[in-house]
Amino acid sequence: MILAIESSTPHASLALLDPASGEVKLERAFSSDRAHNSVIFSPLREVLEALGEQPLSGIVLGTGPGSYSGIRVGIAVAAALGLARSCPVIGLPSIVALARDALVVGDARRQSFYTAEVRGHRLIGEPELGAADPFLSRIAAADLPVFTTDAVAPAGSNARVVTPQAADLARLAAGLSPEDWREMASVPLEPLYLRAPYITTPNPLPRGARTSAASAS
Repeated sequence: MILAIESSTPHASLALLDPASGEVKLERAFSSDRAHNSVIFSPLREVLEALGEQPLSGIVLGTGPGSYSGIRVGIAVAAALGLARSCPVIGLPSIVALARDALVVGDARRQSFYTAEVRGHRLIGEPELGAADPFLSRIAAADLPVFTTDAVAPAGSNARVVTPQAADLARLAAGLSPEDWREMASVPLEPLYLRAPYITTPNPLPRGARTSAASAS
C-alpha cells in the first residue's frame, strides 16, 4: 500500500492506494486555516487503522509550492511514519498532480507572482518569479491550461482554482519504477521553495552590554 500526504494548502488530504490494482482504498480530507499539526492526527489515525497489519510499500508527500508550515507538518509526519514502518518516503511537487500538462501560477507575495510549467506530470525547471506585467505576459503566451492552488486566482490570470489531492499524488507515485523510488527516497524531503529560505539572526550585543551580561551571570 502507498500512503499519500498532501498538506500544501489549507485543504489537506490523506489517501491509501493499492499499487497492484491502482485502487484508492481510503481518502480523508481535513482543513485548517493556520497549521495542520492540530488536525492531521485524527484522519491519520483513521488511515492507519484501515491499513491495519498491511505493510506500507512507500509514502509520498506533496512538497508544494504552498503553505510552508503545512508542508513542514507533512514532512514531519511522513518522515516519522517512514521510520516506524521501515518504508521509503519520497516527495513530489504538489502541482504535478493537478493535470498532465499545465501552467501553474500563484501569488508569491512581496508583489511578485510565480509560474511553473508541468508537462507529463513533471515539473519543467524551477518555478519562475516575476512582477505582475511579465507574469501576465507569460500566461497570455502559454499554450497550456492555467491552474492555481491559491484560494483565489491572481487578478488577470483567469486561472482555474484547483486543490491538490493526495489520491492523485498516490497514483503518480504508484507509476514510478523501483529505481525511481530508491533514487528519490535518497533525497531529503524539503518544501518546493519559491525563494531561498529567509533566516534572521539576532543582532550581536554591543561590547559593553556583553560585559554587563557576563558580569550579571
